Amino acid sequence: MDYKRKRSLLNYLRKLDIRILLVFIILILFGLFLFLFQLYRHVDCSQIDFEIISERNQVGEVISFKNKTPNAQTSIWDFGDNTKESKEKDPLHKYEKPGVYTVSLQVNGSCVFQKIIEIKDLGAIIDESRVPKIIAPESVTVGDPVKFYYNYKGEAFSWEWNFGESGQTDNTFEFPAYTYSIPGIKRVTLIINGDVKHMGSVDIYVKPRKLVKTKTDTIHSYEPEKDANLFQLPKGSPQKDPLEEFLRRIPGVPQPNPVQDKIKKANDSIAPNISQYQFELLLLDVAKQVKTQEDFAKYTCGNYDFPVVKNSKKIMPFTQFCEQISNKKIKIEALRLTKDNKNCIKGIDITYKVKKSLIWIYD
Repeated sequence: MDYKRKRSLLNYLRKLDIRILLVFIILILFGLFLFLFQLYRHVDCSQIDFEIISERNQVGEVISFKNKTPNAQTSIWDFGDNTKESKEKDPLHKYEKPGVYTVSLQVNGSCVFQKIIEIKDLGAIIDESRVPKIIAPESVTVGDPVKFYYNYKGEAFSWEWNFGESGQTDNTFEFPAYTYSIPGIKRVTLIINGDVKHMGSVDIYVKPRKLVKTKTDTIHSYEPEKDANLFQLPKGSPQKDPLEEFLRRIPGVPQPNPVQDKIKKANDSIAPNISQYQFELLLLDVAKQVKTQEDFAKYTCGNYDFPVVKNSKKIMPFTQFCEQISNKKIKIEALRLTKDNKNCIKGIDITYKVKKSLIWIYD
């Protein structure tokens, strides 16, 4: 009986289509692969975590987000400020406005984890690489000249030194020297290229000069003052000095000329003051082709090649700048003038827009 059953089973297997068998094998292998793939991508939602790396949590700061979830294959970040999602594992992000934001992280397309971050407006971010480092001694003595140096990454074309005594720009040379007259702690500041935001500073101590003891002669006796003889002018009308009259008659001796003296004093005097608003009006007239660079002569002491920093990006001579804005509609947003010790303009830092096709854009 058993023999008949075995034989009938063999006959059944011979009649079974080999294609059906292959289909079953493929389905089993696919199910096994899918199981292993899901096992590999499996993430315990309780283990999802990420770290927010920031120094001050302020507007404009680059903040780092680090995914600390084990077995994380894909990541989708939502920073909560309506910006584009990031699919990087450890992205960087910068917030443009202050506020409280909810940061979401989705791992492997399933689990989601959230954290809250508060962004504050703490003012402009200072780029330390653009701040000049002043090199000066820690202490000096009143009356001794001091030489000042600096280190700066980048190209420098203008310098504004303040040595802590006058409250204004004391020197515009690159490596100046200064002699202190008052003891105390002095703050030395340096502004390069008119960049006030990245001003360098250092404190130095000015020591008083040591007093030198001098020997005084011993007074043995006191002599009272004698009566002064009265001085009387001779009678008659005042007469000229004979020597002065003699020099006038000698040929080749230059005679004083009051008119030339006034012209010389005028040339040696400082340039007239001009406010930033008045200077803006002159620039607008240049753009309208009403004024030219020569109209600035008395404020620039006849120099038209001093540097102009345009929109914090380009540097060019003042002559070229006047040519560039000529016959254009401009709108000045910010203007800063740099002057020397004679009140002559030696540099301009300007931010402005140009109207093109009914749109105001930065030139």
